Amino acid sequence: MTSKTTNIFPFLVALVLTLICSTSFAQRISQVGKFEFQGTVRSIKPGQLVIQNEDGKSSAYKVQDADEQAISLDGKLRFSMPAEISFSGTLPFNLLERGMIVRFNAAVSRGGKSKGEVSNLKIVKVPADQLIVTSDEPAKPGTYPNCLVTGQVVRLIRNKVIIKLQKSDHCRQERVTFVLRDDATFEISGDNLNRVRPGDEVTLVKGVELSTGHNIISKIDVRLTAKRKAATTSFNDLLEQKYSSLSDEPREARQERSDHFVLYTDISDRNAAILLEKLETMYNLIGRYYNKRPDRAIECYVVKDLRKFDGALPATGARKIAEGAGVTMSKSNGRTTISVVYSCDNQGVVQHEAVHAYCNQTFGDAGPIWYAEGMAEMGQYWKPEEVAVNIDPVVIDYLTNAEPKKLLDIVAAGQITGDSWQAYAWRWALCYMLAANPNYQRDFKRLGMAMMQGDPNATFENAYGKVAYEVSFEYDQFVKHFGNGYRADLCAWDWKTEGNPLRGKGRENATVKAASGWQSTKLQVQSGKQYDFVTQGEWTIYEEGDPITANGNDSGLGRMVAAILTQEESGEYQLSEPFDLGTQGSFTAPTDGQIVVRCEDEWTDLGDNDGEIEVYFRLSTK
Repeated sequence: MTSKTTNIFPFLVALVLTLICSTSFAQRISQVGKFEFQGTVRSIKPGQLVIQNEDGKSSAYKVQDADEQAISLDGKLRFSMPAEISFSGTLPFNLLERGMIVRFNAAVSRGGKSKGEVSNLKIVKVPADQLIVTSDEPAKPGTYPNCLVTGQVVRLIRNKVIIKLQKSDHCRQERVTFVLRDDATFEISGDNLNRVRPGDEVTLVKGVELSTGHNIISKIDVRLTAKRKAATTSFNDLLEQKYSSLSDEPREARQERSDHFVLYTDISDRNAAILLEKLETMYNLIGRYYNKRPDRAIECYVVKDLRKFDGALPATGARKIAEGAGVTMSKSNGRTTISVVYSCDNQGVVQHEAVHAYCNQTFGDAGPIWYAEGMAEMGQYWKPEEVAVNIDPVVIDYLTNAEPKKLLDIVAAGQITGDSWQAYAWRWALCYMLAANPNYQRDFKRLGMAMMQGDPNATFENAYGKVAYEVSFEYDQFVKHFGNGYRADLCAWDWKTEGNPLRGKGRENATVKAASGWQSTKLQVQSGKQYDFVTQGEWTIYEEGDPITANGNDSGLGRMVAAILTQEESGEYQLSEPFDLGTQGSFTAPTDGQIVVRCEDEWTDLGDNDGEIEVYFRLSTK
């Protein structure tokens, strides 16, 4: 199996440069104004912040963070405008985390004992050789001079913190315990949005308004003020923090090991430790998913400089590495399959290939190409406790703007591995939707395991033939609406609730959740008839947002909307154009079908919504 992941990035760079330099791009988009204000963060997701200004109005602002390569405008226009970002804040000591490098003043003895309590700490970034205790006072046995301590947090136990240090004349212990005051705090700052949370204070935001109607942030300063359960929530940031004291310099080729992987590599100690933990995390996630694991470790050659391996790699593996890609090579001996990964030093490519190796060594095969590559693409994005889509924005742009690919074309026989990143994108989309949607995930797991074990009856058509129209409809809805932050579990369709027509003075009601997609009601409307409705209750559409009614806010977000689901004679489902409901009123049904309702919000923002509203329907008496 071959990974095409890294081929996306040259495409992105070329696209961005083309858009920036082209005359047609300049004609389509121009600056029409500027903005500058203070406010509060209401929601955050890759590429976008929702900020409430001083007047209480919330709006969406596009932003290019430090680790993002471009801004996407509705998936149609892309350009690069990195924002100048800064955040700072003072947080309670109970949010100190393993791996943080802190600096503070304390009384420390030469023997590694501390005296008194520490009240103020600061998060710093320093090389490993600077994790040390220093002092202007001489280091004498039995004394506790005032020292400057720079070390790495090992563990926090109630109000005591264990700090890892290098031995020195002022402290001859590598670990020292310090007592923290009950009101102790630590200062933290940075130049990205990774630690910003809803509720944090925006002390300054500046940017430009575009003719497309988008607002682009050029500079933003944030003060961390919101309550939070953790200082760091990004899995990647946690790993970078955990191994920050290790060297980031490339090394000679060597062997590194973890519980289930053998790594032959020349990458730095820090990157090797991070990669192995990512692989082990992915291994455990896949193991829980399939409930079956390989009986031997997975070998991976991860290469930064081919010259350091001096011809020790097979020609195919070396060629793929030189291309900035990867390949998994497998051989079977009776009932045993051994797979070896050969990859460039892009961690996403290594994870992709490691999924192939895991499946080959566990089941004997990785399944048909559409499944093998789709699941491998999923594997490189899997993170602990993460259920929302979080993938490369280029993939999202392609899938949401390209001509939709039919399901049977995606799963067709005769495909080859390594064909194109676009083909990999469609395979990912199908596998993600089926694996994450509760309507199909159980059958999808069974299908995948059966295909990898060589069951000739295990085909997509056999697994989903009876619900082909439902799968096709939900897949089309997914491709139309998904993006980073999209939750397939919240947007799954309710196929069990059936609609019935109202007669006479009969009424029908439904409970509508703010944190869900389209939700079925028991109301079957008839074309041309008028219906009254009224709602009761409130919901919120931001994590720290104020409760609103079904009328929504000033921007229209949070408004209750409806649509009509119909099934044609062919069996295919169609969804009408949405129409507003609000708190009360009436509407005339444009067609026969079942009424579905939802809270109007970006499909990628449903995860932080809360609350529910009851809606009541009846035939209009007017």
